Amino acid sequence: MFSLFKSNSQDFFFGEYEKPDLLQKLEEYQNIRGQTWEWLGFYIEYDHHHSMTPLDVIPFAGTGGDGIHFGFLTDFGTVKDLSNAPIVCVSPSNDPPIRLVAQNLTDFLGLVLTIGEAEFLDDDYTSDEQIKAQLQEWDEVSEVDWKGNPLPKTEIEEMKQRRAERRQGRVLLAKVLSEQFEIYPITKVSQYINDLRVVRKKEITIETLDGIGIKYRTEKLIIEGFDYSVEDNLVQSYLDKASEAERLKFYRDATYNYILSDDFDKVIKELLIKSLQKHGYRREGQILKKKY
Repeated sequence: MFSLFKSNSQDFFFGEYEKPDLLQKLEEYQNIRGQTWEWLGFYIEYDHHHSMTPLDVIPFAGTGGDGIHFGFLTDFGTVKDLSNAPIVCVSPSNDPPIRLVAQNLTDFLGLVLTIGEAEFLDDDYTSDEQIKAQLQEWDEVSEVDWKGNPLPKTEIEEMKQRRAERRQGRVLLAKVLSEQFEIYPITKVSQYINDLRVVRKKEITIETLDGIGIKYRTEKLIIEGFDYSVEDNLVQSYLDKASEAERLKFYRDATYNYILSDDFDKVIKELLIKSLQKHGYRREGQILKKKY
């Protein structure tokens, strides 16, 4: 938990956390004219906040499709260095909308190199062959439209050219990541992610509705879920009397229940902002106030 809060726009998103060196290098590469990470299906951008984005997640990249974004899971300050923070995929239109996908940023990039498209991390796989098949399908060019009507040859040729450029772009970025960033593909993706989630389940001490849980500073706790349909004054009473662990579960489950959407319950949202700021979670409180 952090009690101080810096003022510039950079620290609005990161609070007291330092931006990892690797992330800075990714951003610097992207900011050079003509260079991009889009051939691997992502771009570095910090302003990704959906009502489903957990408050203790610091987004760092998006895919440009369906609001899907990736972020550092901080466990409300338990993680001290974002270089070691787990990476989650937030996919607002999918079920489940939150997935644990990598142990850290380095592994995230290694997985993206293997699967070819960052957006594929929004799915679960049973084998690496399934991933290869999906990438092959992604690169295929259909010669008919969605109604089954033949497309003009010029349009088909243009699409084939774009697909070829994307494949070449992946090869280029793989070389950049290996030579300039010392990032290499991670094989056995499905096993890697499954093992990661098994370990996570053993390490969490607070279970949450999103299935990700929270690593807290105590032994495993049994905390009953809160009924968010109650009157606002009962929410205030609960937050006033709750332990820190109970509040953390409340904050995380609130996002999963869509409570923080602008069109849902602004009173509860304001109560959460006050509670976060009162108990030292100023970054999370500011983000909730300005971006949800």
